[in-house]
Amino acid sequence: MESTQTYGILYLYGPNHFLCAPVKPTRIMRIIAISILLCSALSIQAQRFTTPFEAKRGFFTSVEYGYHIPGMDMKERFGGNSTIGFDADFKYENNWTLGIGYHWMFGRNVNDRDMFDNLIGSEGQIIDQDGMFSVIRFNQRGHMLDAHGGKIFPIGKNKNSGFVLTAGVGMIWHRIDIQASTAKVPQITGDYEKGYDRLTGGLAFNEFVGYQFLDPKKQVNFRIGFCATQAFTKSMRSYDFDIMGYRDGKRQDMLTGFKAGLIIPIYTKDPDEEQYFTD
Repeated sequence: MESTQTYGILYLYGPNHFLCAPVKPTRIMRIIAISILLCSALSIQAQRFTTPFEAKRGFFTSVEYGYHIPGMDMKERFGGNSTIGFDADFKYENNWTLGIGYHWMFGRNVNDRDMFDNLIGSEGQIIDQDGMFSVIRFNQRGHMLDAHGGKIFPIGKNKNSGFVLTAGVGMIWHRIDIQASTAKVPQITGDYEKGYDRLTGGLAFNEFVGYQFLDPKKQVNFRIGFCATQAFTKSMRSYDFDIMGYRDGKRQDMLTGFKAGLIIPIYTKDPDEEQYFTD
């Protein structure tokens, strides 16, 4: 029988299994370019109506979305992925910032699909315990946790808005999420999935350069820019079934992309002057 290809769904029916329709890079770049242009236009428009706004200290929480392209060892395993997460920062009056962040990583572009070669039958099929063909979905899942610091370089009269540079250090974990169409494929589900999911983790460094706008009129607060992550990782599983042993060796993973977020600022002052601004 012939193999069927869909976006993010893999049908294991024939010798040409593990083929998946690629995501068009031109479409991805178009989405990124449009997003940056729209946010840049919003930034310029917001700056036109900015009144004097002296630098303030306070707590800032941002909810963020990002899109990343893997590099180095990571590109051999995954394609483009997205992140959703948050940053919690404290901003000093001199515009230096310190904070922590967490981002959940997800995607459908999985390049490393040979872990089931030892389970494929003579006709290239995986069959469940009821004798039916198995339908397998591959996804990317991961987590990024970091502590970071940076500085805002104001533009114009708004001393709380301008170019932002930050750098951080933390941890990254990523794995292949394997989903069967039914729970009747015991050789790849439950605890057995851990023997195939390629769980990898290690120390990570990240950088961000972009633009931040905090509105003195409390109408809009946002951040947008480019980000990069460099990680030194290794396998977190003690045993991989497909190689019947530990997957030894150090890895160097990289992610580059962009992220944008909405900010909720809470400025701190003396008790008699305390104000709370939220968008």
